[in-house]
Amino acid sequence: MATQETTQGYLNFEEISKAIQFEDVLNWLNIPFTQTDRELRGEGFIINKEKNLFFAPENDEQKGSVINFISHYKSISLREAASMLKLQFLSKQKEHKPKRGMPDLKPEWHPYLQDRGITPEIAKEYEVGYINQRSVVAGRIALKVYDHKGDLSGYIGYKEETRDWYMPKGFKKPLYGSYRLKDKKYVIVATDPFDALKIASCGLIQVVSLLSESMSKEQEEELKKYRYIYLLHPKSTNIVSRLYETSFVHAPVLSKSIHEMTKEEIQKIKPSQK
Repeated sequence: MATQETTQGYLNFEEISKAIQFEDVLNWLNIPFTQTDRELRGEGFIINKEKNLFFAPENDEQKGSVINFISHYKSISLREAASMLKLQFLSKQKEHKPKRGMPDLKPEWHPYLQDRGITPEIAKEYEVGYINQRSVVAGRIALKVYDHKGDLSGYIGYKEETRDWYMPKGFKKPLYGSYRLKDKKYVIVATDPFDALKIASCGLIQVVSLLSESMSKEQEEELKKYRYIYLLHPKSTNIVSRLYETSFVHAPVLSKSIHEMTKEEIQKIKPSQK
């Protein structure tokens, strides 16, 4: 299989294809699937686990490695797909650790937080706010992120004007807010951290965020420690299938977004513990 050169260096297609397992790719993309000892099956694809190859039952031309799969799924070139997979799974910076002397940024209150239903008290407690200081998150609303042990993972930042997130290269997403939880029996899970902060602002502090719509294996292991899970997710099938054996998962179809919900509506959110 060819090796191609990019602005990021050489891309060894064969090495990437062998090193990355389909199950990890499907979980990263939050694609629902079922599995047996030999196969992974989802809508429009079957994956041979032993060979780490996929094919589409209804289209003989759609088949190949994880690179081919990403190229087809995202409608991008093979080179772009290989580069994306290398960055996500094989980057040397994947095991990101904050450098010593990381600046302790001082966040400021911002009207966007109020618009998202986040109280100043919760923003202060969670160390969230607009950053004016010189840093990689300057000009953004920054969130100070800790892992489940309470160790600092780093800063992420959101720019309201462009609606985009900054996360450090190789940032290993923890279960945002998990180290604050006191009750190990149940948890509310949101995707957007601002939604989690709004829920906390309404008095429901047993809440965490995935920081995206996908769930990492590390986040999965943390969530499996909870008996009852209330999952607020627009496409919950894949995550529910990964958690149902250890936890009671309730994943309702919400009629409106967390952003649009009133305090009274949010306060009705709580996992059933029957």
